[in-house]
Amino acid sequence: MQVQTSIVNWPKTMFEDAEPRAEGLHLSIIIDSLLDRAGLGYKGKGFTDMQLTAEIGLLWENVLSKVMRDKYATRPPQICEDGIWMSPDGIGPDPEGEVPLIVEEYKATWKAVKNSLAEDFRYMTQVKAYCRAVGTTVAIMRVFYVMGDYRGSGPLYKVARFTFSEAELKANWDMILKEKARMEKGDRKG
Repeated sequence: MQVQTSIVNWPKTMFEDAEPRAEGLHLSIIIDSLLDRAGLGYKGKGFTDMQLTAEIGLLWENVLSKVMRDKYATRPPQICEDGIWMSPDGIGPDPEGEVPLIVEEYKATWKAVKNSLAEDFRYMTQVKAYCRAVGTTVAIMRVFYVMGDYRGSGPLYKVARFTFSEAELKANWDMILKEKARMEKGDRKG
């Protein structure tokens, strides 16, 4: 028997098949700008194909959106608030009945499960903006940790429920609007 294998480029079809993004400024671009200016943006260490990494995240998001729509949440159309486009993964009734509506967000990550979701600037900025946009204070994140605890656990799945105050949502949105204004002016210094 002869076997020939090689590492090849991922076909990168997930983004081609995804819902087209609305024209304009997207929340993810603003969050990237905030992270870059704080020196916390991606430094290019580790993964060589960020497009593939993003596609795997989109795959997880798409699968959960389809699986969860009958149980928990439905993927809404894109939302535009103050000229900023957002794409929550799901919106649905609160399974605990504390509020009428919640935001669901699905993540696939290579970060260790020990990392606090509440301290992840990108995730929290994003989910707080989604909560504000749909008029709720509660978000549920369903996170697939590809490498688990990095100590042999294998993949792990974590569900976290966040309840934000109106003040937290307002402060987050004010920060986003300030960054949007800075970006529109072309102020690259911060």
